[in-house]
Amino acid sequence: GSDAAIIRIHNKDKAIAVSVDSSANYCKSFPFTGGKQIVCENWRNLISVGANPLAITNCLNFGNPENKEIMGEFAECVEGIKEACEFLNYPVVSGNVSFYNGTNKRNISPTPVIGGVGLIKKLSVPISQNFKKNNSIILIIGKTFGHLEQSAYLKEIFSISEGMPPEINLHNEKNNGECLLKLISKNLILSSHDISTGGLIISLAEMSMGSNIGAKIVKPKKLTNSTNYFFGEDQARYLVEIDSKDLLKVEKILKDNKVFYENIGFTQSDFIEIEDELKIATKDLYKLNNIWYNNY
Repeated sequence: GSDAAIIRIHNKDKAIAVSVDSSANYCKSFPFTGGKQIVCENWRNLISVGANPLAITNCLNFGNPENKEIMGEFAECVEGIKEACEFLNYPVVSGNVSFYNGTNKRNISPTPVIGGVGLIKKLSVPISQNFKKNNSIILIIGKTFGHLEQSAYLKEIFSISEGMPPEINLHNEKNNGECLLKLISKNLILSSHDISTGGLIISLAEMSMGSNIGAKIVKPKKLTNSTNYFFGEDQARYLVEIDSKDLLKVEKILKDNKVFYENIGFTQSDFIEIEDELKIATKDLYKLNNIWYNNY
Protein backbone atom coordinates (compact mmCIF):
# COMPACT_ATOMS: atom_id res chain seq x y z
CA GLY A 1 0.00 0.00 0.00
CA SER A 2 2.92 2.36 -0.45
CA ASP A 3 5.49 3.38 -3.06
CA ALA A 4 7.70 0.34 -2.40
CA ALA A 5 7.40 -3.02 -0.69
CA ILE A 6 9.33 -3.25 2.59
CA ILE A 7 10.85 -6.53 3.80
CA ARG A 8 12.41 -6.70 7.25
CA ILE A 9 15.86 -8.26 7.60
CA HIS A 10 15.55 -11.03 10.20
CA ASN A 11 16.58 -10.00 13.74
CA LYS A 12 17.62 -6.53 12.54
CA ASP A 13 16.12 -3.04 12.66
CA LYS A 14 16.84 -2.86 8.94
CA ALA A 15 14.87 -3.71 5.83
CA ILE A 16 15.12 -3.80 2.08
CA ALA A 17 12.67 -1.88 -0.08
CA VAL A 18 11.68 -3.07 -3.55
CA SER A 19 9.86 -1.28 -6.37
CA VAL A 20 9.09 -2.19 -9.99
CA ASP A 21 8.24 0.51 -12.55
CA SER A 22 7.54 1.01 -16.24
CA SER A 23 6.13 3.74 -18.49
CA ALA A 24 5.43 2.57 -22.03
CA ASN A 25 3.70 5.78 -23.14
CA TYR A 26 6.68 7.97 -22.21
CA CYS A 27 9.09 5.55 -23.92
CA LYS A 28 6.97 5.40 -27.07
CA SER A 29 6.80 9.19 -27.42
CA PHE A 30 10.53 9.78 -26.75
CA PRO A 31 12.52 6.66 -25.81
CA PHE A 32 15.61 8.42 -24.43
CA THR A 33 13.64 10.53 -21.95
CA GLY A 34 11.31 7.62 -21.21
CA GLY A 35 14.23 5.40 -20.25
CA LYS A 36 15.55 8.04 -17.85
CA GLN A 37 12.10 8.62 -16.36
CA ILE A 38 11.57 4.97 -15.40
CA VAL A 39 14.86 4.86 -13.51
CA CYS A 40 14.05 8.14 -11.75
CA GLU A 41 10.54 7.10 -10.75
CA ASN A 42 11.92 3.85 -9.39
CA TRP A 43 14.51 5.86 -7.44
CA ARG A 44 11.78 8.13 -6.01
CA ASN A 45 9.63 5.19 -4.94
CA LEU A 46 12.47 3.84 -2.81
CA ILE A 47 13.35 7.29 -1.45
CA SER A 48 9.70 7.82 -0.46
CA VAL A 49 9.80 4.94 2.05
CA GLY A 50 13.13 6.07 3.48
CA ALA A 51 15.33 3.64 1.57
CA ASN A 52 18.76 4.42 0.17
CA PRO A 53 18.60 3.15 -3.45
CA LEU A 54 21.29 0.53 -4.10
CA ALA A 55 20.87 -1.08 -7.52
CA ILE A 56 18.46 -2.09 -10.27
CA THR A 57 17.68 -4.99 -12.53
CA ASN A 58 15.78 -4.62 -15.79
CA CYS A 59 13.54 -6.42 -18.23
CA LEU A 60 13.68 -4.67 -21.62
CA ASN A 61 10.62 -5.60 -23.70
CA PHE A 62 10.52 -4.52 -27.35
CA GLY A 63 9.17 -5.48 -30.74
CA ASN A 64 11.03 -6.79 -33.79
CA PRO A 65 14.64 -5.45 -33.73
CA GLU A 66 14.97 -6.14 -37.47
CA ASN A 67 12.78 -3.07 -37.85
CA LYS A 68 15.06 -0.01 -37.69
CA GLU A 69 12.53 2.03 -35.72
CA ILE A 70 12.25 -0.68 -33.07
CA MET A 71 16.02 -1.00 -32.81
CA GLY A 72 16.23 2.77 -32.52
CA GLU A 73 13.71 2.75 -29.64
CA PHE A 74 15.75 0.08 -27.90
CA ALA A 75 19.07 1.90 -28.31
CA GLU A 76 17.66 5.22 -27.08
CA CYS A 77 15.90 3.67 -24.07
CA VAL A 78 19.13 1.96 -23.04
CA GLU A 79 21.03 5.27 -23.37
CA GLY A 80 18.44 6.99 -21.18
CA ILE A 81 18.62 4.24 -18.55
CA LYS A 82 22.42 4.41 -18.62
CA GLU A 83 22.55 8.19 -18.18
CA ALA A 84 20.16 8.16 -15.22
CA CYS A 85 21.88 5.22 -13.51
CA GLU A 86 25.32 6.80 -13.82
CA PHE A 87 24.18 10.18 -12.49
CA LEU A 88 22.24 8.70 -9.57
CA ASN A 89 24.95 6.13 -8.78
CA TYR A 90 22.29 3.46 -9.20
CA PRO A 91 24.01 0.54 -10.95
CA VAL A 92 22.43 -2.14 -13.13
CA VAL A 93 23.46 -5.50 -11.65
CA SER A 94 21.37 -7.83 -13.83
CA GLY A 95 18.66 -7.89 -16.46
CA ASN A 96 17.38 -9.38 -19.67
CA VAL A 97 16.12 -8.33 -23.10
CA SER A 98 12.96 -9.64 -24.76
CA PHE A 99 12.60 -8.90 -28.49
CA TYR A 100 10.03 -9.87 -31.13
CA ASN A 101 7.04 -9.03 -28.92
CA GLY A 102 3.88 -8.30 -30.87
CA THR A 103 0.65 -9.63 -32.33
CA ASN A 104 -0.52 -9.82 -35.95
CA LYS A 105 2.66 -8.12 -37.19
CA ARG A 106 2.08 -5.22 -34.81
CA ASN A 107 4.90 -4.47 -32.37
CA ILE A 108 4.35 -3.66 -28.71
CA SER A 109 5.29 -0.22 -27.44
CA PRO A 110 8.82 -0.07 -26.00
CA THR A 111 8.36 -1.29 -22.44
CA PRO A 112 11.50 -1.37 -20.33
CA VAL A 113 10.73 -2.48 -16.77
CA ILE A 114 13.00 -1.43 -13.91
CA GLY A 115 13.16 -3.28 -10.60
CA GLY A 116 15.03 -1.41 -7.88
CA VAL A 117 16.18 -2.36 -4.39
CA GLY A 118 17.18 -0.07 -1.51
CA LEU A 119 18.22 -0.33 2.14
CA ILE A 120 16.28 1.10 5.08
CA LYS A 121 18.84 1.46 7.86
CA LYS A 122 16.33 2.10 10.65
CA LEU A 123 12.92 0.46 10.40
CA SER A 124 11.60 1.45 13.84
CA VAL A 125 9.96 4.54 12.33
CA PRO A 126 8.54 3.32 8.99
CA ILE A 127 7.50 5.80 6.32
CA SER A 128 4.44 5.19 4.16
CA GLN A 129 2.29 7.25 1.81
CA ASN A 130 -0.76 7.34 4.12
CA PHE A 131 -1.56 10.57 5.98
CA LYS A 132 -0.97 10.08 9.70
CA LYS A 133 -3.01 12.72 11.54
CA ASN A 134 -5.08 15.89 11.24
CA ASN A 135 -3.61 19.41 11.11
CA SER A 136 -0.28 18.34 9.63
CA ILE A 137 1.43 20.57 7.06
CA ILE A 138 1.54 19.32 3.44
CA LEU A 139 4.53 20.30 1.29
CA ILE A 140 5.45 19.67 -2.32
CA ILE A 141 9.17 19.05 -2.70
CA GLY A 142 10.22 19.97 -6.25
CA LYS A 143 8.94 22.51 -8.75
CA THR A 144 5.63 22.21 -10.60
CA PHE A 145 5.63 23.45 -14.21
CA GLY A 146 2.33 21.86 -15.29
CA HIS A 147 3.46 19.40 -17.98
CA LEU A 148 0.33 17.78 -19.48
CA GLU A 149 1.63 16.12 -22.65
CA GLN A 150 1.50 12.30 -22.33
CA SER A 151 -0.40 12.74 -19.05
CA ALA A 152 -3.06 10.43 -17.63
CA TYR A 153 -5.39 13.43 -17.56
CA LEU A 154 -5.29 13.98 -21.33
CA LYS A 155 -5.50 10.27 -22.06
CA GLU A 156 -8.41 9.48 -19.73
CA ILE A 157 -10.49 12.65 -20.23
CA PHE A 158 -9.79 13.52 -23.89
CA SER A 159 -8.26 10.31 -25.34
CA ILE A 160 -5.17 12.33 -26.33
CA SER A 161 -1.84 10.45 -26.31
CA GLU A 162 0.41 12.92 -28.07
CA GLY A 163 3.40 15.10 -27.33
CA MET A 164 6.60 14.70 -25.36
CA PRO A 165 7.06 13.17 -21.90
CA PRO A 166 7.98 15.48 -19.02
CA GLU A 167 11.57 16.67 -18.92
CA ILE A 168 14.03 14.90 -16.61
CA ASN A 169 16.44 17.07 -14.64
CA LEU A 170 18.84 14.56 -13.08
CA HIS A 171 20.41 17.16 -10.80
CA ASN A 172 17.02 17.94 -9.28
CA GLU A 173 16.14 14.24 -9.03
CA LYS A 174 19.29 13.51 -7.05
CA ASN A 175 19.27 16.66 -4.92
CA ASN A 176 15.56 16.49 -4.04
CA GLY A 177 15.71 12.77 -3.26
CA GLU A 178 18.83 12.96 -1.11
CA CYS A 179 17.39 15.91 0.81
CA LEU A 180 14.18 13.99 1.51
CA LEU A 181 16.27 11.10 2.86
CA LYS A 182 17.96 13.56 5.24
CA LEU A 183 14.57 14.75 6.48
CA ILE A 184 13.38 11.16 6.98
CA SER A 185 16.57 10.23 8.85
CA LYS A 186 15.94 13.12 11.27
CA ASN A 187 12.35 11.89 11.88
CA LEU A 188 10.90 15.07 10.36
CA ILE A 189 8.58 13.34 7.86
CA LEU A 190 5.26 11.72 8.83
CA SER A 191 4.40 10.44 5.34
CA SER A 192 5.71 10.86 1.81
CA HIS A 193 4.65 9.93 -1.70
CA ASP A 194 6.22 10.59 -5.08
CA ILE A 195 4.18 12.54 -7.63
CA SER A 196 3.99 10.70 -10.94
CA THR A 197 1.11 9.40 -13.10
CA GLY A 198 -1.94 11.63 -12.69
CA GLY A 199 -0.04 14.46 -11.05
CA LEU A 200 -0.50 16.17 -7.69
CA ILE A 201 -4.22 15.55 -7.30
CA ILE A 202 -3.91 11.77 -7.78
CA SER A 203 -1.01 11.50 -5.33
CA LEU A 204 -3.01 13.53 -2.82
CA ALA A 205 -6.02 11.23 -3.24
CA GLU A 206 -3.84 8.14 -2.76
CA MET A 207 -2.40 9.52 0.48
CA SER A 208 -5.92 10.22 1.72
CA MET A 209 -7.58 6.94 0.71
CA GLY A 210 -4.98 4.88 2.55
CA SER A 211 -5.70 6.68 5.83
CA ASN A 212 -9.22 8.13 5.54
CA ILE A 213 -7.72 11.50 6.44
CA GLY A 214 -8.46 14.38 4.08
CA ALA A 215 -6.68 17.60 3.20
CA LYS A 216 -7.36 21.26 2.52
CA ILE A 217 -5.25 22.63 -0.33
CA VAL A 218 -4.72 26.34 -0.93
CA LYS A 219 -3.92 27.26 -4.53
CA PRO A 220 -0.78 29.34 -5.19
CA LYS A 221 -1.54 33.06 -5.47
CA LYS A 222 0.07 33.34 -8.92
CA LEU A 223 -1.56 30.18 -10.31
CA THR A 224 -2.64 30.70 -13.93
CA ASN A 225 -3.98 27.24 -14.81
CA SER A 226 -5.44 24.87 -12.21
CA THR A 227 -5.58 21.90 -14.58
CA ASN A 228 -1.88 22.07 -15.37
CA TYR A 229 -0.98 22.55 -11.73
CA PHE A 230 -3.03 19.68 -10.31
CA PHE A 231 -2.71 17.14 -13.16
CA GLY A 232 0.73 17.96 -14.59
CA GLU A 233 3.24 15.11 -14.43
CA ASP A 234 6.45 17.07 -13.79
CA GLN A 235 9.19 14.87 -12.36
CA ALA A 236 11.49 15.05 -9.29
CA ARG A 237 8.55 15.84 -6.97
CA TYR A 238 7.26 14.44 -3.69
CA LEU A 239 4.26 15.16 -1.45
CA VAL A 240 5.24 15.09 2.23
CA GLU A 241 3.34 15.42 5.48
CA ILE A 242 5.12 17.08 8.41
CA ASP A 243 4.18 18.04 11.95
CA SER A 244 3.50 21.79 12.18
CA LYS A 245 6.04 22.10 15.02
CA ASP A 246 8.78 20.87 12.64
CA LEU A 247 8.03 23.27 9.78
CA LEU A 248 10.91 25.67 10.46
CA LYS A 249 13.42 22.82 10.79
CA VAL A 250 12.23 21.27 7.52
CA GLU A 251 12.27 24.59 5.67
CA LYS A 252 15.83 25.31 6.82
CA ILE A 253 17.11 21.94 5.55
CA LEU A 254 15.33 22.39 2.23
CA LYS A 255 16.70 25.91 1.79
CA ASP A 256 20.23 24.89 2.84
CA ASN A 257 20.15 22.17 0.16
CA LYS A 258 18.68 24.54 -2.45
CA VAL A 259 15.55 22.44 -2.86
CA PHE A 260 12.40 24.15 -4.17
CA TYR A 261 9.28 23.50 -2.09
CA GLU A 262 5.72 24.75 -1.63
CA ASN A 263 3.53 24.77 1.46
CA ILE A 264 0.17 23.86 -0.08
CA GLY A 265 -2.11 23.17 2.88
CA PHE A 266 -2.86 20.85 5.77
CA THR A 267 -4.56 17.56 6.62
CA GLN A 268 -8.10 17.50 8.02
CA SER A 269 -10.93 15.13 8.87
CA ASP A 270 -13.41 13.71 6.38
CA PHE A 271 -12.85 15.85 3.26
CA ILE A 272 -10.36 16.54 0.47
CA GLU A 273 -10.87 20.19 -0.34
CA ILE A 274 -9.17 22.32 -2.99
CA GLU A 275 -9.78 26.05 -2.70
CA ASP A 276 -12.53 27.21 -5.13
CA GLU A 277 -12.32 23.91 -7.06
CA LEU A 278 -13.40 20.78 -5.21
CA LYS A 279 -14.71 19.31 -1.98
CA ILE A 280 -15.27 15.58 -1.68
CA ALA A 281 -15.73 13.31 1.34
CA THR A 282 -12.90 10.83 1.84
CA LYS A 283 -15.44 8.01 2.16
CA ASP A 284 -16.92 8.93 -1.26
CA LEU A 285 -13.44 9.06 -2.77
CA TYR A 286 -12.80 5.56 -1.45
CA LYS A 287 -16.07 4.32 -3.00
CA LEU A 288 -15.17 5.88 -6.39
CA ASN A 289 -11.79 4.16 -6.28
CA ASN A 290 -13.44 0.80 -5.64
CA ILE A 291 -15.82 1.32 -8.58
CA TRP A 292 -12.85 2.10 -10.85
CA TYR A 293 -10.91 -0.90 -9.55
CA ASN A 294 -13.81 -3.30 -10.10
CA ASN A 295 -14.40 -2.00 -13.64
CA TYR A 296 -10.77 -2.40 -14.70
